[in-house]
Amino acid sequence: MRKLAAAAALVGVLVAVLPATAALAADPKPDIAVTSAADKANYAEGETFTITVTVKNKSSVDANHVHYTGGDSEGVDGVAYGELRTGFDLAAGATKTVQITGKTNHVAWQSGYGFVAFSLAADNGEANDADNVTSVRLLVAGVFDDLGGYVFQGESYDAEWTPKTPGVPGVKVVATSADGKTKYAEAITDAKGLFRFARLPAGDVLLTFTAPAGWKILAGENGEDAHTLAQVRADDSDEPRVFVPAKKVAVSSPSVSPSASPSASASASPSPSPSASPSSSAGPGLPVTGDNTMLFVGAAAVAVAVGTVLVLVARRRRVHLQA
Repeated sequence: MRKLAAAAALVGVLVAVLPATAALAADPKPDIAVTSAADKANYAEGETFTITVTVKNKSSVDANHVHYTGGDSEGVDGVAYGELRTGFDLAAGATKTVQITGKTNHVAWQSGYGFVAFSLAADNGEANDADNVTSVRLLVAGVFDDLGGYVFQGESYDAEWTPKTPGVPGVKVVATSADGKTKYAEAITDAKGLFRFARLPAGDVLLTFTAPAGWKILAGENGEDAHTLAQVRADDSDEPRVFVPAKKVAVSSPSVSPSASPSASASASPSPSPSASPSSSAGPGLPVTGDNTMLFVGAAAVAVAVGTVLVLVARRRRVHLQA
């Protein structure tokens, strides 16, 4: 009876859950994907920009009232979202392009870029929240400033620099574009670990560090990289703004160079005794080890004799057992 009651309870649960599952399957959500692109590669301070936004409904259900839900921006003024603010319907599988406008400001000039980022949603839900977010960067070229920092002694990537912290001299620092494709300049840290670049373009730069033997750079989020991103800003303080720790590591001993002189190799290895040298007319012979060869011959004879005795004893035991 208990088994029947349990089975009945299970059937009841399935009967209650199945209609809800079917209702969810019958009510799919729209899947909104959004991308954006600026109309120019570079802008001047105060210049108007236009961003073209492409919105696609990738699902099989219509999206009701697609609209702007929030975002962030920097280095821009007067952003007008147009239809993204008022909202619009988007049929299943349909694509729509809209435009937003604004102007770059002095912050964009200082930083080398401004940006606009935002997300969209539909009133009847969203199937994939990762696709409905977009951002675009608005570059402001022609602005330059200095950048400096310290490579200092530390045992972990989160070590903190102070004016009394010893530096690591002799570290090569190369500044490139953020994608690493354009080299701007290189510098070497001084006795205090200080490096400095003059007139780098404002914006993100990639700094790559090459430490001398016995040191390991601890850059990146977990200290596992030898490079880090830094931002150059115009009208900023000339004080160093990049701080990268490095720790001492063991230096592996150098291996013997193949080009070592033959005389050095000969003096490092012991020469065989003249009395042990085999005659050149005697053929290959046995290798000379410096041991008495007769000892090996005697040991071999004893081993053969012992083996013969063991075989005879084994045979006698087997005959005795069979008898």
